[in-house]
Amino acid sequence: MVHALMSVSRIPTRQRIVNTALELFASKGITETTTRQIADSAQVNEVTLFRHFGNKHGLLLAVLQECLQKYLVLAQVGESLMVSDISSQNDLRRFLKYYIQSSLRALESVPELVRSLVGEAGQYPIESRQALAQGINQVNKTIATAINDVLVNSRLQYSLPPIKLANLLNTCILGYAVITLTSDVQAVWRDRDEFVSTLVDMFVQEVIPTTQARPIIDIPAETVRDIILQAKKCSPRDYAIAYLLFGAGMTAQNLTNLRLQDYQIQANHGLLRTQASQEPNINGRLVPLNQKILGHRYGSATNNPLSAYLKVRQKDLQKDLQKDLKDAKANHDTELIFLSSDRQPLSLEEVEQLWERWTQPYRNLDGSPLTLDQARHTWCIEMLARGMDVDSFCIISGIKTKELQAYQTRLNEKLAIDKAIALDA
Repeated sequence: MVHALMSVSRIPTRQRIVNTALELFASKGITETTTRQIADSAQVNEVTLFRHFGNKHGLLLAVLQECLQKYLVLAQVGESLMVSDISSQNDLRRFLKYYIQSSLRALESVPELVRSLVGEAGQYPIESRQALAQGINQVNKTIATAINDVLVNSRLQYSLPPIKLANLLNTCILGYAVITLTSDVQAVWRDRDEFVSTLVDMFVQEVIPTTQARPIIDIPAETVRDIILQAKKCSPRDYAIAYLLFGAGMTAQNLTNLRLQDYQIQANHGLLRTQASQEPNINGRLVPLNQKILGHRYGSATNNPLSAYLKVRQKDLQKDLQKDLKDAKANHDTELIFLSSDRQPLSLEEVEQLWERWTQPYRNLDGSPLTLDQARHTWCIEMLARGMDVDSFCIISGIKTKELQAYQTRLNEKLAIDKAIALDA
């Protein structure tokens, strides 16, 4: 008995309450579990529980966030174990099967918790639903990174970006788990193996070898100027994002993860740092923020679209924090450079939506809409056109030497066209 009490005392009170709540929610369901039962099992006073979590919904949110965090760790470990061995379409199939089966096992290990979540979803306050959505988005980002690595290592390409693939994959997995735990699954699927095989087939049959992928397509200088002006008309944030896309070759993943400390000024020039863990298939890098984009200057190191946005953002956040100083998570989120209109972390989907809004009037020569990756292509080709040597370019862009040929081919094509036009002058 003394040993048991000592073991309990070693666990912080808040964590002990969360652990106990998870056990009871998973075994009895959320509705059937009371805060008094949780407090008694955790060997704390019910007042202590309310002091830490406010109410039962606050405790449920903490439990779900812990589950998501553990899942993220497992997903990242699984990714690191498998991605390095993947080099073919068969390996892609193996990876997807592993991930789907692991996810289903995790969900089915807490059946009462899943049933309760579905049955009581309409009762949760908006704050709980938003926080849960953020946790799910983080899971999707992690899996999107793994999918991107798998596709690159397998030399495959998909028609949708990795984040949309991850969203779709996890939606299907969660939907199957809900059906399994709340109804007669055999009325829809014969068994789990049939579902897993069908879902894997659906994803794998849509991939194509990278040799069939479209060539690098950059955006003309006059169109880039128009796009940046369109972004400027929308908001200071839009203007800053467009500036980073074309002035530093940022990816959407970079933008959503940039923190305030990642932006610095050295030798009268802006620098941005991206971390390896934030950028799928691209090494962490320190990249200069060009003041001149395709011949047009956008301010200086200390006065540019990004610095202007940060001033506006700081004023807005100060007002928000004065209204609600109790929200500890808000202080964490404010470390990010770019936030959405409701002060939440900017998502990849929102970056795509902003791009579509700015580029709606413009088309490529074949009539297709401009894609977000073309902004990075444009920046890459401009760096090479300015005379940057290959080794230096690979360092700041994060692009591997073996992937450089496509950009060099496009640059040579542009230079040849310019020479041909000059002959007619």
